[in-house]
Order: sequence, then C-alpha cells, then structure tokens
Amino acid sequence: MFEKLDAINDDLVAFMAMMITMPVAFYALYISDLYFQKQPLTLSSAIVYIISGGLIIGYLIFKMVRLFNLRRSTRLGYEGEVATGQELNLMMLQGYHVYHDFAADQFNIDHIVVGPAGVFAVETKARAKPTSDDRTADAKVTYDGHCIHFPKWKEVKPLEQAKAQSVWLERWLSSATGEKTAVRPVVALPGWYITRTASEGILVINPKQFLRIAKPINGNTLDDRRIKSIVHQIDQRCRNIESKAVEGLGGRN
Repeated sequence: MFEKLDAINDDLVAFMAMMITMPVAFYALYISDLYFQKQPLTLSSAIVYIISGGLIIGYLIFKMVRLFNLRRSTRLGYEGEVATGQELNLMMLQGYHVYHDFAADQFNIDHIVVGPAGVFAVETKARAKPTSDDRTADAKVTYDGHCIHFPKWKEVKPLEQAKAQSVWLERWLSSATGEKTAVRPVVALPGWYITRTASEGILVINPKQFLRIAKPINGNTLDDRRIKSIVHQIDQRCRNIESKAVEGLGGRN
C-alpha cells in the first residue's frame, strides 16, 4: 500500500512537470517556426496551437484529477490498515501472534492473527463516512450476514474477498503443517459502529472489538504445539518473501 502511494505521487509529480513545461514547449515551437522555418504566425496556425494545447492540458488535468482521487482512496485504505494493525497488535499482550500485509499468491492478506482461539484472516476496508446533521447515524453499519449496509450504500465484495483469502490461507496452512487448519475470515471496518442483525455469515467488526470476538469455535482451542507449528510456517514464508525481495535488489545470498 505504501509503495502504491509512492507510485501515485511520482505520477502526479510527472504530470505537474508536464503542465509547467507545456507553455515553454509551445513557445519554443512557435519560435522555431518563426525563425527557422520562416513561417509567421497565421490565424490557422494559432488555432492549431490553441486546440492542441487545450487538448493536451485537458488530458493532463483529467489524469491528475483521477490520480488525486486515487491517492485519496489509497491513503484512506492505508490509514485504515494502520489503525486496524495497531488494534490487533494489542492481541500480542494476550499471547497472540499478529502478522501484517502477508504475501500470498498474487495478493496480500492485510492481517493474520494466530492464538488459542484459532487463526483469523483479517481484511480491512476503510470507508469515508457521509456527512449530514446526524453524525451518529453516519457512522453506523448494519450487517445481515450476507451484505454490509452502510448509511448510503451497501457492499458484498469485502465479504467475498475475506472468504477467498481465508480459504487460500486454510489450504496453505493445512498443507504446510500437515494438519487440518481452520481459518476464520474477518472484515474489519475501522471507525464504524456495526450492528449485526443475523447470526449467520462471517465476522464483520470494528477492530477494537477483536478481543471480544476472538473466541474458539465450539470451545476448541489451539494448543501450544499447533500454534508453534502454524507460526513457524508463517514466519518461514515471511522470511522467504523478504529474502527474494532483497535478492532482486542485488543483495547477496
């Protein structure tokens, strides 16, 4: 996420530089025609300059507006992941293991929590709140087990994404540890008050609630041996991903 923000900022700087240099470039082209091609400025050439410049500047403005909007949403997502990560880190005081931005196959899992209550794959979704006279209602979300109902819209995709990631992690951990390992999907919505209206469906929570909901299914807790086995495999994958990144940057084996 942080790398994506850097890339967006680099693109914005590039487009801004192009906007600044556009008048200079057109003036240089005009001087070239005037002194080297011996072509004085005519009405038709002036119209060509104006239309061409307007189209290019309009395109640059369009791209910059899109990048500003993308940067705003990306920064919101980054801040949401940081807020969720800070809350989940408190679980380490309870003996849990917490991982952030875990690299899977072609995607990342925002957070993984491992402890006596089980293994949790947490997908963070940061959403900007609407603004109205009723600030309390603006911050409320209703979850019916199938859909997340925000004040002015509803979403299903975060639930599907969290489920898909938990399925991948469950398969990978079961294969890596040699034992069936259940993973519970969680959607974290930092800054929202969540009302659940049905018992079915996955966990959708404010990350501050995680300590309350981190309870084993049917009382089946993970013992120390299983926790160590799972944590060992996650640690090894994290180290392998890191070493590959360093090697790609020219680091020594």
